[in-house]
This record gives sequence, C-alpha cells and structure tokens, in this order.
Amino acid sequence: KQKFDVVIGSVHYIGDWGFDNPLYADRWRKVNIEQTWREYFKLVGELADLRLFDVVGHLDVAKRFGFRPDDKIVREIASETLDKIACAKMAIEINTSGLRRPVKEIYPSPDLLQMARERNIPIVFGSDAHRADEVGYAFEKAILLAKKCGYNETLIFKNRKATAIPLP
Repeated sequence: KQKFDVVIGSVHYIGDWGFDNPLYADRWRKVNIEQTWREYFKLVGELADLRLFDVVGHLDVAKRFGFRPDDKIVREIASETLDKIACAKMAIEINTSGLRRPVKEIYPSPDLLQMARERNIPIVFGSDAHRADEVGYAFEKAILLAKKCGYNETLIFKNRKATAIPLP
C-alpha cells in the first residue's frame, strides 16, 4: 500500500463544464463572469470543508483564460473561502503554471496571496508540471511573490505531516 506525502485538492469543473480546459474556453464568453467565479469559490470552500486535503491547488485557476471580475469583487468572493481554508488548517499552492497559460500570471494573484497571509494560511510551491522541463518552472518568481506578500517560510510534507522551512 502506497502512502501519500501530500494530498492536493482542486476544482476543475463547475457542473459538467471543465472551465479550465482549452477545449471549452469559449464558454467563458457566454457566462456571467462574476456568478461563475462565485460558483467556483463556493466549490473550493466545500473542498476545504471536507477536510480531506492538505493543500488547495492553484486557488484562482478560474482566471486561466483571462476572464475575471474586478479585483475588489474577487477579494469579496474569495474571503469566505479563504476563511474556510484557514479553519481547515490547509495550505495553498503558489502555482507557476499560470505563467505558461493565456493569463500569464502565477496562481493565486498577489491580492489573494496577501489575504491568505493575513489569515496565516501556509504556502507550498508547485509548477503543475506535465513535462520534465516544467518541474520547478519559474520558482524564483514565485518565491519573490511570496516574500512580497509577507511569507518567510513554506511547507514540505512527508507522510502528510507538514514541516515549515525558511524560504531561500
């Protein structure tokens, strides 16, 4: 029986729509963007409530194709979800794959990462690598973002037990 070091939970579907799948990206032009983001963050909050995962992956992946509400609305939408993540004692992932996607940004946004820091939500780093040359992609940018938002450590996991280590 194989044990896991870390279990990452993430949301990729709203109903039957794979909203971050390039095959279905055009649907973003037909939906209410704010309502879609509300549905997405509601699902992430439900994920946190399950208490099954150690980390929330790519927190604002809904921005992958560049469709998003105003930053103020995103902060309002994400606030309760971040509270749930903090309550569940989960970490969030700083994921660099957004730099390789149409949005050209790290997940999560600096605003959301700052909100997570205010709630003492720890961080981990991920590159969402699907090829060997993507492993650790742009981690230097992710570390700079984390430090800018007030983080000075990250978590590593072994057998689902977290250990904090200083950022380089």
